[in-house]
Amino acid sequence: MLRALRNKSQSFLFKIFLVLIVIGFAAWGVGDLTGNKLPPVFKSNDFEISYEQIINDFNKSRATNTGVIDVQTAIQNGFLNNVLISNKAKLIINQESRFLDLNVPRLILKRQISENDQFKENLNNQNVFSEKKFNKLLRNNNISENEYIENLQLQILNGKIFDHIYDIKNYSTFFSTDFYKWQNRKLDLNYIFTPYLKKINEPITENSKITFYNTHKNNFRIPKLRNVSYVSIKPDFLYDDIIISEEQIANSYYEKINEFKTPETRSYFQVIFNAKQKAENFYKKVLNNNDFINQAKLLKFNENDVKFKNISKNDLTENIKDKIFNIANIGLIKPFKTNFGFHVVQINKINKEKVQLINEVKDVIKKDLLYNSAIEKLYEKIELINDLAFSGNNLNEIIKLSKIKNLKINKISNISKNGDVYKNFKPKKSNLNKKFLNEIWKLEVNEISELLEIKENEFVLININNEINENQLSYSDAEKLVSEKLYEKLKVENTKLKSENNFKNVKPDNLNKILNLKRFENKNLSKVFNNYVINNIFKSKIGELKTIETPTGILTFKILKENYNQKIDKKFVNQIDNEFKENMLSDIQKYYYRNFEIFHKVKSNLESLDSLLNPNQ
Repeated sequence: MLRALRNKSQSFLFKIFLVLIVIGFAAWGVGDLTGNKLPPVFKSNDFEISYEQIINDFNKSRATNTGVIDVQTAIQNGFLNNVLISNKAKLIINQESRFLDLNVPRLILKRQISENDQFKENLNNQNVFSEKKFNKLLRNNNISENEYIENLQLQILNGKIFDHIYDIKNYSTFFSTDFYKWQNRKLDLNYIFTPYLKKINEPITENSKITFYNTHKNNFRIPKLRNVSYVSIKPDFLYDDIIISEEQIANSYYEKINEFKTPETRSYFQVIFNAKQKAENFYKKVLNNNDFINQAKLLKFNENDVKFKNISKNDLTENIKDKIFNIANIGLIKPFKTNFGFHVVQINKINKEKVQLINEVKDVIKKDLLYNSAIEKLYEKIELINDLAFSGNNLNEIIKLSKIKNLKINKISNISKNGDVYKNFKPKKSNLNKKFLNEIWKLEVNEISELLEIKENEFVLININNEINENQLSYSDAEKLVSEKLYEKLKVENTKLKSENNFKNVKPDNLNKILNLKRFENKNLSKVFNNYVINNIFKSKIGELKTIETPTGILTFKILKENYNQKIDKKFVNQIDNEFKENMLSDIQKYYYRNFEIFHKVKSNLESLDSLLNPNQ
């Protein structure tokens, strides 16, 4: 319950204070080992949040049902930020409450707790507060009664402070209705789709190219580039040095024998009764008539409800599988009792356990052994390769001294920070691993990296050969690119002109039509109508001829009319209204809290936490 309570009490605080506290810690200590008292982390005129309190709350937050989350993981997942946010919020609420002379009478706290359904149990057909259940829930969630009451008081005080902004009734009525209409708007339109022209008749002159180059000069800049050498090291490279014996294969086979077994399965009919006599009567009828399904149907059972096919022991509970799988032959079993009731079962088919022979799985086992052995050798080599790199050896020397066959130097030329590879001044997208690309731009020129694991059991060693500065291409260097881009531009313009003329010259009845196009969840539309195209259609005016560029051609269309649902669904309008209200109130609260912090001169001292980043310095 603690996490539920804290999540509930902190949800609004998190939204409000997310912008106030942004902390990223790479490490965490457990306290000041010098014995000196550390200053409070947060302080106002009348209240303070101590360093020890932050540490205590953080350690509590790391406790889960399965154990304690380690410090680094907890920090990375925002546990520390949440603790700081909630404690700062607590201080500000308490200070503002003191300023406004607000308090929460014990009677209100008692009523809130006693009326909470989580703490009630049914006694004499009445739901009443249970002190036993209250204490048990608090204990299970590692929270004391005082802590729970403090959280509850915090919620009530927060509500009191913001009571004056909650009473907003008519602010969003029109917005919500308009938004509902916007969301449910539907369009009727005519359209044609014109694929891009394969050729253009318009000549591309030297003057047109120069003009285009000068107009779009910034598009012909080459970013900073690097030339890279690297060595990729994978388990596959070590296969030639590994010999797998027949004995190893046999040992592995018998160790993993269960992996090569297909367990016994049985198909059967089953009906469960709540009374022994009913089960006995049904058993006798089936035994006499040999028609289990028909007898079950007479009792209003559906065939699919009583039919079980290819069931293994693992699919059944202990007491049921013992009865069904201890029968040697097919046939009807006498009724037996379990926690579910009285079972009548008829075994129809037995599929015996099958075990694949060693010769059938030999290749799979050998491949697995080879790979595992190669990984072991790979990790033995990694330490050596790192030592060689730190010792100042170049890639060629590292390859030679590592004694790994098939190792070679690979090269990538003219690679940019975003992963584009430039050839003849033209960028082409690469599929480089993100870790690999980031490492390329972290290193200095002529620096060899540490071994970097870019995929599971795949490592690279990188060397930056040289760097090419950002460069503005001259017209002569860019001429080929200019021609290509100008040609693409003219192709789009000419296709657009052709598409518009076709639309104007075709009778409206012969144009393609879409009726009731929706913003979302349209069915049976051409692939041309993706989200980008549909969004642009909805931005267009009724009766206006418009075109949209797509990857394969030009879509020309005209909206004929728009349709709305005549009946407005009040349920959805209210939902929109409530969501908008919540977001608006959250924004208003955020504004108020910023002002509270300034007005009450709240001071934050995070140095005591920051000093723990480097405890040895």
